[in-house]
Amino acid sequence: MTIQVLETGLQTTVQDLGRMGSRHIGIPQSGSFDYLSAAKANAILNRPINSPVLECTMTGPSLKFMKDMQVCITGAKVNQITIDDSSADQDTLLHLNKGSILSTDLVKENLRFYIAFSESIQATQFLNSVSTYLPAKLGGLNGTTIQKDQIIDFKKTQSEECVGDSSIHMGKKILTSTIRVVEGPEFHLLDMTSSELDDHDFVVSNDSNRMGVRTVGNQMSINDKGSMISKPIYPGTVQCPQDGLPIILGTDAQTLGGYPRIFQVIKADRHLIGQLRPNTNFRFKLASISKAIDAWEVLKKDYPFICEL
Repeated sequence: MTIQVLETGLQTTVQDLGRMGSRHIGIPQSGSFDYLSAAKANAILNRPINSPVLECTMTGPSLKFMKDMQVCITGAKVNQITIDDSSADQDTLLHLNKGSILSTDLVKENLRFYIAFSESIQATQFLNSVSTYLPAKLGGLNGTTIQKDQIIDFKKTQSEECVGDSSIHMGKKILTSTIRVVEGPEFHLLDMTSSELDDHDFVVSNDSNRMGVRTVGNQMSINDKGSMISKPIYPGTVQCPQDGLPIILGTDAQTLGGYPRIFQVIKADRHLIGQLRPNTNFRFKLASISKAIDAWEVLKKDYPFICEL
């Protein structure tokens, strides 16, 4: 045994960067909703960025370590992190001794944070990924969230001690007030100008999850008769039903959908979808394809470890 789960948090699952290349057979991508924060945590530990992490939503777990290990916590700002009775920081290498207890609290900002480890979580692999897909109970630890008193086992994948990478700058605030998008295939059905879109606030619904971020409040004007046949959709696709309340598809989203695909979130902002907190406001910002490509190049310069994504 390596770690005992003392408290679980609201929804804590094992995730890597997801199942790539299987959407054509109806299998969602899954994986860390905020891929950038998950990859950062592993990068700080000098681990492969696709190494399994714990994704924690709103509240985090309390874990008892049965052996010495290093961890890193990134993503949403956690109110308090403690190792035994001492406060600990995010975005840095933390050393846990045998018998130590790591406790995490509520998040103060955004929604999800990630715990990476110096060894690999032993989890169920399905289609080259251990990511948990809750609707079908695939991957992870028995396909579910972590459970109280559960033992999480690990396997060591490298012999050298984890020393961390202090060169990675981790202090940037996660800003979700603006989500940049490009036009989707059914953009022409929108009865709005770009300037009207820029002034249109949306509120994140409490009915959001890893499959999609729903909105409430302001409605979009859309000329849809509900006759569209199902078409391919992807994480970051923004669909708009007839009620005018857009839905941003998440990492667990289905592979086909029948609502108009009005936008696609640009790759450089896709990690922000997983940090949209219920009851907070955001706006869509329409960008050109060239601007979307430039934004991804800028993000890669800031965080070179994502160049392989």
